[in-house]
Amino acid sequence: MVTEKSSLTDKAQHTRQHILDTALSLFVSNGYEATTMREIASAADCSVGLTYRYFARKEELVLELYWQMAAQTDTQISQLPAGSLADRFHQLMITRLAQSADYRESFRALFAATLNPNSGVSIFGEDTLDMHQQVREGFRSLVLGASEPPPAAQAEDLATLLYGIHFAVLLFWLYDRSPHQRATAELLALFRDVLAFVRNMLVLPIVRKQLARAARIANGLFVTASH
Repeated sequence: MVTEKSSLTDKAQHTRQHILDTALSLFVSNGYEATTMREIASAADCSVGLTYRYFARKEELVLELYWQMAAQTDTQISQLPAGSLADRFHQLMITRLAQSADYRESFRALFAATLNPNSGVSIFGEDTLDMHQQVREGFRSLVLGASEPPPAAQAEDLATLLYGIHFAVLLFWLYDRSPHQRATAELLALFRDVLAFVRNMLVLPIVRKQLARAARIANGLFVTASH
């Protein structure tokens, strides 16, 4: 597991961040698969042992990058232009994918490891619940900051559902082999249109009921077996 930053001194946190920044630079220039932990240590001017102390494997470096990006969700949402919920979600995902573009190969490797329950690297483990809650609150701000925000109960359901959908879009984008990931752009346009339709239909009890049902399903991503 990635060493917890809160337990480190300022100097140790600086060293840890330096190793991460060095690794990310190598991932972009040389490719994720071709970059070894020994090369990362050498480029960072650190010993191999110290590098492994902070990051036991390459996937942990990518996981840390992912959570650092996720932590920026609130800022990204606060910078969105005013508009409908559908347009705000669409723009957030465009921003998120552009932010991730240089690390697409690395994120693909991370998600592949995450899908293996025995990998030791997880985006959905118990120790990530606090971060998920923090990011989900960002999606709540996304919903409530729309030009026509829905009622509170539906806002909570939409925030949960959109957080789940954003994972689905990221996964689709990682494996999208269409030119310039055109299929992902079409998928985002589809979600934008469907979300606009659902928002307009929230006056209907049956739509609110099915939205709550979908949110309960999406919430299963973030609730462990012990909860």
